[in-house]
Amino acid sequence: MKSIFSFQEQKFRALKPARQMQHLISTMQELEHRAVNSLDYQELVVLLRDMQGWMSQDLRLPSFDLEVDEPRRVALKAAAWLQEHAEAYRDADIVVLNQDGLRKRDDSLYQNAQDMVVILEDLRSSFNVGSIFRTSECLGIKELWLCGITSKPGDKSLAKTAMGTEGRMAWKTFDSAVEAVKAAKKQGRRVYALETVETARSVFEAEYEFPLALVVGNEALGISQDVLALCDECISLPMQGWKNSLNVGVAFAVAGFHIARSVGR
Repeated sequence: MKSIFSFQEQKFRALKPARQMQHLISTMQELEHRAVNSLDYQELVVLLRDMQGWMSQDLRLPSFDLEVDEPRRVALKAAAWLQEHAEAYRDADIVVLNQDGLRKRDDSLYQNAQDMVVILEDLRSSFNVGSIFRTSECLGIKELWLCGITSKPGDKSLAKTAMGTEGRMAWKTFDSAVEAVKAAKKQGRRVYALETVETARSVFEAEYEFPLALVVGNEALGISQDVLALCDECISLPMQGWKNSLNVGVAFAVAGFHIARSVGR
């Protein structure tokens, strides 16, 4: 539905209740977006007050005080109302403050990250792959190697969680992760498998040699035995609860940042 942020009373009242609600939600979403990004939103607050009076159903809206409420408070009021009345957002749909750009760089962390490639073996979820693209770009990882059925840039779901980073990350494809690990070894990289096997050392206790490759595997199946046999070392995150592993994108983020911060050899 195309959002419309201006309405005449007669036109709005003529709409069916469901359609009225759609326009109300889209207007509230635009209000949240503008408040988050410190854009002018006064006319939207006025419009929302009018729409509330025109609605066929009795619907309570947040009380916005333009004299008192700062943009952050307006954004949170809008978000709370949307949580109750709109469909649940995916992470990629949540309004974020856009402050992208180059900041002061930690040279040692960045150099380690540039000495890393990440091998993704048969990741099933495009959203997880997009998340790994985003984390890798933020960290400064040199390259992503996408193997087997792992999603590639151009996938719409990947783009939602990559948030534009898929166009800023270097990446290549391999038919299999076995092929990718062999290529990493030819480059002189030590290969670490992020996997919950009995012989794995804690990510926080292992010593890392650069340049290196980090392998992450399929969400349900893990890293294949053929690939594990080729890796130099297995590392894992020590779990303290009932569940034995984190989401692959989250696990990679924790491990990736720790490895890049290590002294290395």
